[in-house]
Amino acid sequence: MENNPPEPTPFEVVRLEDQPWYTAADRAEAREIASPRNSRARNLSIADIRIPPGVAVRAHRHEVVEEIYHVVAGTGRMTVAGAARDLGPGDTVVILPGERHDIRNLGETDLRLVVTCTPPWTPECLVFD
Repeated sequence: MENNPPEPTPFEVVRLEDQPWYTAADRAEAREIASPRNSRARNLSIADIRIPPGVAVRAHRHEVVEEIYHVVAGTGRMTVAGAARDLGPGDTVVILPGERHDIRNLGETDLRLVVTCTPPWTPECLVFD
C-alpha cells in the first residue's frame, strides 16, 4: 500500500510556532511561514528571518527568484546591486532576479525580517559569486 500525503484542504492554518528554525553557516536563522514544503502554497514562500547582532548574511543572488524583505524589528544595512541603505522597522526592499544582495545587523538586538520569494525559495536558488 502506498503512503501518500493527505490531500490539502481548502482551509489550512500553518502555525509559526510549529515550524523549525534552520541556522545557516553565517548564523542567520530562518523558519518558513508558508511554502510548498509546509503548506498548500505553490507559487511563493514566506519566511521569518532572525539575524543576530553583528551577523551579516553573505552576499548572493538568485537567477529567477524575486524577493521582498520587510523589516519587522531591529536595524540593518542592506546592499542591493551595489547600493547600500540603512533599514529599520516598516522598511521594505524589493530585490529583482539577478540582483546581488546582502544584509547586516547593525543593532544590539536581533534583526527580524519577513521575506517573500516567488517562485518559492529553495537552497539551490542561491548563487554565491
